[in-house]
Amino acid sequence: MSAVYQMPEVSLGDWVYFYGHEGSDPSLGVVQKVGQGTVVLWVLSPGYGGSDRPSVHHIDDPRLLDNAEWKRYGTWQHKPRDPRIAILSERVAALEKKIEKGK
Repeated sequence: MSAVYQMPEVSLGDWVYFYGHEGSDPSLGVVQKVGQGTVVLWVLSPGYGGSDRPSVHHIDDPRLLDNAEWKRYGTWQHKPRDPRIAILSERVAALEKKIEKGK
């Protein structure tokens, strides 16, 4: 018996990459809803605005191999986080400690 696939953790409002089909360039999408094994995305389309994309599976979901029809909804993967955010978070934490010591 094979292990049950678990979609990577994602939250409402997260920015992710959306691929409309295999080999396509990524588009930016915002997670609108998180389901058991799929997400609903709002995908930005330059010059058009954007569009809802329901039932989007993670790009590494092995079930896509058995259910090729699911690929027509596109796939998603996490957008790499900007490393500057981690640096800023550390600096804010250090400042908060200094302020707390001064009280």
